[in-house]
Amino acid sequence: MKYMLKYSAPLLFLLLAFSSCRKEPTYPDPPQIEFRRVDQYTFEKNRVQQDSLVLVIGYQDGNGDLGLAREEGVDRDPPFDTGSEYENNFIAELQVKRNGQYEPYFSGGSSLNFNGRFPRLSSDDRSEALEGEIRYSIPSFTSDIFNPGDTIRFEVFIYDRALNKSNTVTTSDIILFSGGE
Repeated sequence: MKYMLKYSAPLLFLLLAFSSCRKEPTYPDPPQIEFRRVDQYTFEKNRVQQDSLVLVIGYQDGNGDLGLAREEGVDRDPPFDTGSEYENNFIAELQVKRNGQYEPYFSGGSSLNFNGRFPRLSSDDRSEALEGEIRYSIPSFTSDIFNPGDTIRFEVFIYDRALNKSNTVTTSDIILFSGGE
């Protein structure tokens, strides 16, 4: 008992010291993403069937410079200004399945644009590895543009604030107005 009391404090200190040493993950600075899932919500509004989609994308980034600020003026100057290639940091290209093949969706000579901005994922400018999920909402597909049963998917990539482009991922097939079933 005497030895147990004599050595328990240093042993407890060593145990606490080793358990608090956690190695931070290391990821490359350009973001890496992976497709996780699509959450699909089908509803009717004004007798028109609609789908709301949430694309769930996993990410890893070595220096944590993901996202653009929501405040006016911040992250709105070049290269993030209106009309710039980098205005949006979440790029989602809609593809429609026709005759068993996927092709970009065009209507009236242009493609539907589902690109957007997701907010900064780190609260400061400190360089640190980040890992998590981005849940990106696409509010409405309507049955007056698409037919029930149309199959679509998205090709997605993101940019970080250093303008590094991630890898491109493809979502699973989405059958419109099926409620995700």
